[in-house]
Amino acid sequence: MNLPAPLRRSIEGPNHKWWALATVGLGAFMSTLDSSIVNVTLPSILRAFRTDLATVEWVVLAYLLTITATLLTFGRLADLRGRKKVYTIGFGIFTLGSLLCGLSPSPPLLIGARVVQAVGAAMIQANGLAITSAVFPKEERGRALGINGTLVSAGITTGPAIGGLLTDAFGWRSIFLVNLPIGLLGIALALIVLQEGRISVRRGAGAGGFDPLGAALVAVALVTLLLGLNQAPAVGWSARPILALFATAAVAFAAFLLVERRVAAPLLSLDLFRIRSFAAGTLAALLIFLAISANAFLLPFFLQLVLGYSPAEAGLMLIPTSLTMALIAPVSGWLSDRFGARALSSLGLGLTSAALLLIGGLGAGAHYADLLWRLVLLGLGAGIFMSPNTSAVLGSVPRAQYGVAGGFVSMVRNTGSVIGVAIAGAILLHAIAPTVGDLGLEALGEAAPGGERAPTVAAFVAGFRQASSAAAALAALGIAVSRSRGRQAQPAGTAEPAGEAPAAAGGRARLRETGD
Repeated sequence: MNLPAPLRRSIEGPNHKWWALATVGLGAFMSTLDSSIVNVTLPSILRAFRTDLATVEWVVLAYLLTITATLLTFGRLADLRGRKKVYTIGFGIFTLGSLLCGLSPSPPLLIGARVVQAVGAAMIQANGLAITSAVFPKEERGRALGINGTLVSAGITTGPAIGGLLTDAFGWRSIFLVNLPIGLLGIALALIVLQEGRISVRRGAGAGGFDPLGAALVAVALVTLLLGLNQAPAVGWSARPILALFATAAVAFAAFLLVERRVAAPLLSLDLFRIRSFAAGTLAALLIFLAISANAFLLPFFLQLVLGYSPAEAGLMLIPTSLTMALIAPVSGWLSDRFGARALSSLGLGLTSAALLLIGGLGAGAHYADLLWRLVLLGLGAGIFMSPNTSAVLGSVPRAQYGVAGGFVSMVRNTGSVIGVAIAGAILLHAIAPTVGDLGLEALGEAAPGGERAPTVAAFVAGFRQASSAAAALAALGIAVSRSRGRQAQPAGTAEPAGEAPAAAGGRARLRETGD
């Protein structure tokens, strides 16, 4: 493509890394936006198709399950086949899926189109962290990943507002069709800006081929686990279908580990977990996502049931956490480039734990001002943790495995979010069971402070406190995990120019200490 000479020099010169960050940032924003933009339109979709809530819920669930199940696979494929190729194709599939969603004439076709869209989103998300880590030197990686984190937070935060505005003005189909021009822009940027030689290793540097059996097993394990966790509160934890899903997940996961130990070129090299920074960083990330997702699930109920706000008001009141995270992430990433990740990540987990304890201490007489500063503190803690931890995890693995490592980090985020909601829901249901019997969470919608359902409100406050304490304990446990990463370990090939990294994808990573 013929570009003006000054623009081409800017893209190909020292500013290439910023052009690449803008390209993957657009993908990060769009793929996370579409995970949150749909929720507010579900009532409109339900009315348009005259269907039931259980069917419409799959518009959200199918997207989540597909992304989580395929992130690792597309990260590995990008390491093997080229990150530009997988990322660009992913943007194309995402755009096609958006078009199919906007034109869907029935719920089953809409759900199928969401699966297509999610496949593209997974290809984008699995490669965004890898491309960013590849184009930025170690001393700037934290700041770059922080900016990427800001765009992720922006997508999550603005999704409901954008979705509501578009639906009111143009109907529910507009939330998907608006992706078309942005998707075409993303494809064009990927084709023009990204350079395979700068963002991928030399073909053959990551020895071995693709592991289809491992990919299938991890997909089955994740889909059955997350589906079981999602459906158990409604169906019952001891119901046979739920137990069958959990049993299938356990068997598939055990088989996946067995295959990965024996196959010559595994989907996920288990030797990565010998790297303390990788193992501790991903476990700490799992713990904080368990904690903050439990809180995110409970707070809308608290605001509406206990404090009496409307759904629209409650949605706007939760923005401070994501907004604070978006503002803090680049700063914490910049600090981690200079002072290392261990102290910052541990500080972030500590602030997160304290904020969750404080939020759990609120009662029926609380004002929003009491909650506001706690939400800001929660966003501050999560924002301080995210960028340094992700930078440390990506910086600890061989360059040839940036894709699979980035996919694994994103998979941990999604999986932790679903499990956290399940934990919070189980604790809450246990607390309110004596007052609502078999009605479960449906009874909360009928409760009102001081009314006939006042005992339910009191029980909810008790369950809310218990769940918040459990979430705070998970974040506090993350402090010990984060501290255990020790000095930052960097693989021998990480800092070498793209295309020259010698580390084998299936082999044990060779490490050296960098004194983090």
